[in-house]
Amino acid sequence: MIEHAHAYTPALGDATSRRGEFGKTAVWFFRALLLIPFVLMGPEIVSLVLGRPGAAANVSASVADVLGTSTFTIFITMLAVTPVHTITGWRWHVILRRDYGIAMFATAATDLTLAATTTGDTFPGTVLTRVGGHTFLVAGTLSTLLLIPLVATANRSAQQWLGRHWKSVQRLTYVVWGTVLIHLFLLFGLTTIFLYALAVSAPLALMRIPPVRRRWDRARRAGTHRVLRASVAIVLAAVFVSGYAPLVNELAVKGGAAFVQHPARD
Repeated sequence: MIEHAHAYTPALGDATSRRGEFGKTAVWFFRALLLIPFVLMGPEIVSLVLGRPGAAANVSASVADVLGTSTFTIFITMLAVTPVHTITGWRWHVILRRDYGIAMFATAATDLTLAATTTGDTFPGTVLTRVGGHTFLVAGTLSTLLLIPLVATANRSAQQWLGRHWKSVQRLTYVVWGTVLIHLFLLFGLTTIFLYALAVSAPLALMRIPPVRRRWDRARRAGTHRVLRASVAIVLAAVFVSGYAPLVNELAVKGGAAFVQHPARD
């Protein structure tokens, strides 16, 4: 028995090491994806800073399609971290929850700033009109402002200082989720982007229901109901992808147009 243990220990160590290396590589890959919104908007922002003709109009036409869509896809990806852990038991990706939350705020804040300064052609008036002159703008601006306490407390020091109240602050995430969906509903109605948002939200919301999460976690740890869990996971993934894929496609199309500084003016 001792010989067998010695014989297999290196293999187990190698497997653990490989999993660790895969996790680190995957985390940095997903972190790198967070640069995409800023890369796509980069040429238009540079032109705006340099004061080139038509730059403000281009940013005005692109900002909601590129940064707005990016903010939501980043948010949804962040929300997917916990359900993926519940379903699979993986932990290598958990750190991305914080990273994507911070990136969501950076993208949303940039979106709000550019909208406030460049969308005068669409929303004539003052800066306040451009960020709160319509109900859908109020919902979007509120969503961004609610991210501030979430980002400010997304660190160990804040967690220690707030103690048991830290989780209460972080539950603002669900309020943001609601205000974002309201923003999309007011903007698009029962069509396109809003329906995609519902499709990606439904599986994530289901896996957050405490009894569902607890029963799934127990079954996974015990290794029971494997066929049922696999079947449900496939259905949930299919529903999620049915909403996520069109959002990514929308970002690719509108982002590509922004990158070459020929945005589509809807």
